[in-house]
Amino acid sequence: MEKKILFLDLDGTLLTDSKDITPENLDAIHKATSLGHAIVVCTGRPLISTAQQVEKLGLTAPGCYAITSNGALIYDAHTRETIFYKGVHRDCIREAFDEAYRFHLHPQTYNKAGALCEHDTEEMKYYSSSTILPYEVVEDVTKALDEDQDPIKLLFIDLHDRNHLDAFRQHMEPWAKKNHLDMFFSCDQYLEFLPEGINKGSGVRFISDYLSIPYENTLAAGDAENDITMLQAVKTPCVMCNARPEMYPHGSYITKQDNNHSGIAEIIEKFML
Repeated sequence: MEKKILFLDLDGTLLTDSKDITPENLDAIHKATSLGHAIVVCTGRPLISTAQQVEKLGLTAPGCYAITSNGALIYDAHTRETIFYKGVHRDCIREAFDEAYRFHLHPQTYNKAGALCEHDTEEMKYYSSSTILPYEVVEDVTKALDEDQDPIKLLFIDLHDRNHLDAFRQHMEPWAKKNHLDMFFSCDQYLEFLPEGINKGSGVRFISDYLSIPYENTLAAGDAENDITMLQAVKTPCVMCNARPEMYPHGSYITKQDNNHSGIAEIIEKFML
């Protein structure tokens, strides 16, 4: 049997709405890896949060990897080493935060210890709880960044009205272009800024080349806008039925079961076992 590789989004795809993993999904993943197939977690979450999920899944054997922060950091889950990293240039962060405040949005960025913000908001508490990620409230995030590397990304949150994020995104388009940043939604509440050209698709291509797995043997499953580049980078793109309807055209297969009812097991059984 030829080795196949499945790239899996976490939130809204592999994980239930309560951030759990169904026994059926776990069983299907273990069946696939026991046959020599590769499963790669591919998420917008930063490494600290993703590493916990990878451990929980038991995806730490040789050949197990995680694409984190939407492609900005790629991690060998067996050796626990970072094999790719590209951050957002720190010089643009202050202006991005100040513009977000004008739109009454919550901005945050990251260092190696977790998330960084300047106000202890409802949004920060929600994000930290849902991703199991520690955070620090500081007077000026630019002074709390790691000295040896630029931050992994910028994230802007509105828990109640996506229209605010849409307006902010439109407002920031010239600025993002000037600073060589790409903007996209990872869910209706989260707008992400990453280095230009860095996304889940670039991570998929990096891992596929790294493991010498041909395009014909690549699959992916996702549900949100930040998954589009990942879906475009594989032979068999699968979209969760719980995704927004505008996501459906990006899948050659739409699951019958949603993320709360083991849609990933459905994909693995259909295409890998």
